[in-house]
Parts: sequence; structure tokens; C-alpha cells
Amino acid sequence: MADRLEKEDMAGGAEKYVLKVEDLRTSFYTGTGIVRVLEGIDLELKPGEVLGIVGESGSGKSVTAMSIMRLLAGTTGRIDGGRVIFNGRDLRELGEEEMRNIRGNEIAMIFQEPMTSLNPVMKIGDQIIESILLHQRVSRQEARRRTLEVLKKVRLSRAESLLSEYPFQLSGGQLQRVMVAMGLVCNPSLLIADEPTTALDVTIQAQILELMMQLRRDIGTSIIFITHDLGVVAELCDQVAVMYCGRILEKGSVYDIFDRPVNPYTQGLLASIPKLGIRTGELESIPGNVPNPKFMPPGCKFRSRCKYAKEICGQEEPGFSEVGKRHYSKCWLQSGAGTWNSPGGGGI
Repeated sequence: MADRLEKEDMAGGAEKYVLKVEDLRTSFYTGTGIVRVLEGIDLELKPGEVLGIVGESGSGKSVTAMSIMRLLAGTTGRIDGGRVIFNGRDLRELGEEEMRNIRGNEIAMIFQEPMTSLNPVMKIGDQIIESILLHQRVSRQEARRRTLEVLKKVRLSRAESLLSEYPFQLSGGQLQRVMVAMGLVCNPSLLIADEPTTALDVTIQAQILELMMQLRRDIGTSIIFITHDLGVVAELCDQVAVMYCGRILEKGSVYDIFDRPVNPYTQGLLASIPKLGIRTGELESIPGNVPNPKFMPPGCKFRSRCKYAKEICGQEEPGFSEVGKRHYSKCWLQSGAGTWNSPGGGGI
């Protein structure tokens, strides 16, 4: 598969992708049974493109990132099937040593909680320097120089003194900047940011996001941005994937998702956002709750919360229907089944 993609790219017969995820399936094998967390995830990411992954808590966003990075070791999680093609290589076929060489070097990840992601007994400078020495053939002096440079790039004013400080001595915003610095230091071709601005004030959040966009502009890094904040997605992303119950229900360009959403779940998410200049007595919400992953209902997983649900929705899970260029929806409304029409768009 990877060889065929490379040949087509060289011949100009196919679009070049940094990352192409095909039918990714991940489960957690617990003492009480198998919990299928991801089912048939398909994603594509071009060079320099920003992909936003959105959805409610528990929809599988972070597990998707962890599966791509193959960071499920030590948990009950296991990838059951699918492909993760990164720059022409299927990451699922690589050995652990090869993956260690890719993580932090070609693919970097910024985690949601910097305090739990950094080693509390290692100095900040040593942690970043260690990352450089692990992946780059440079002297320790050069690694230190690069560390200072990247700490200044993320606008940490006292970079020199931070080298000898420990994580507990820094604020939450400073720690998150350190995590961003660790992600930038090896100039990765893919950066995965898992809610990197959670719990930060809006000023620091804006600065962190600007740093990520600067990386994209400077070296053409592709970014996967996982977040609950649809406003940030609308501002930063090129493509958007909307997840629910371990499935992608709709994906397309940021303009398609926000201006022409066709999936009822996407429409429900967008309708729940307060709109500037519009007065309303009560915000819209999606009724009901996300199904228990241990006891998933048959058919469409959104059926119990969907006002357009019909009989077929409870019998069989829909596949993707193409509703525009690179715009897909997983819903019977767009599949042609039944006699009703799509509810249409209406963005924010």
C-alpha cells in the first residue's frame, strides 16, 4: 500500500499526504469485556495542513492520537486493525525502536496536562536537551544552545534560568510553553496537540496557538489539533473531523463544517454555541447522553439523541456519503435511504 502511494505521488497521480489513517480500530481489553473505542477511523492530512478533531468528552479524540503514536503500551488498549501511513510508511508495521526514533523527532505530541507529562525530578533544560540528543547527532553544547533558542521562541522571558529549574517551580502557562518547546525543538513534520490550551487563560491560549501557527509557517509542519473549542477550530484549522462514540460522523473543510454542516450531530454542536450579537433566552443543547461504550446500541450511535431518526437508523450503521469535495457525512439522511431530505446547513 505504501509503495503504491509513493509511486502515485511521484507520477503526480495522487495527492501527497503526510498522514493517511485508514479504517483504524482500537479496543480496550478489560476484565469485564472488550470495549471497542475506535471503529473505522479514516483521516488524511496534507503537508502544512491543520486538522481539527472535535467532539464531546469520551468520543475517542485522544485515543485516536495515542493510537497514531502507538502509545497504548502499558494499557489494556490494543489496535485491532487498520493502517497509519506516515510519509509512505505504515507505522503499525514498524518495530518499537523505529517508533522511538519517530516519536519526538518526526512526530511530536503536546499533551493536555504538562505537569503530568514532564518528569518532576528532572530540570527543564535537561528534559529538552535529552530529547535533542536522543534524535539529533549534535554535541551537548549544541543541544543546550538549541534549547535556549526554542525556549526564547516560545516567549519564555528568562530562558537561561529556566534551564536549571524544576517543573513545580513554573506556572501552568509556563509549563505548557515548555511542552510546546519540546514539540518544536526537532522540527517535526507532524505535530499532534491534544487540547494544549485547556485550563490556560485566554491571553496565554492565544500566544500558544500563535506559536503553533508560526511553526507551520516557518517549516511547513502539519498539525492535528484536538479540542472542545469550536471557536479555535474555526480560526485555525483547514480540515475538521467531528467524532462521536469512536466514529467520525462528518469531515470536511472548515468552511463545509461551519457553513454547510449536514450531519445532525455537527448541527447540534454548532447550535449550542452562543452567537455574538444574537439575544436568546436559552441555548440549544443536544438531548440525552452519550451511550455507554460497553453497551453500544445497534445502528447509528447517535440515533437516541437525533430528532431525525427513522427505523433504519436503529437497524444498521450508515457508511460515509460524499456530500461535497472532501466533505463526507456518516448518516442515513445523506445515504439515500428513506424518503426524507437532509436538514441542511446553518453555521455560526
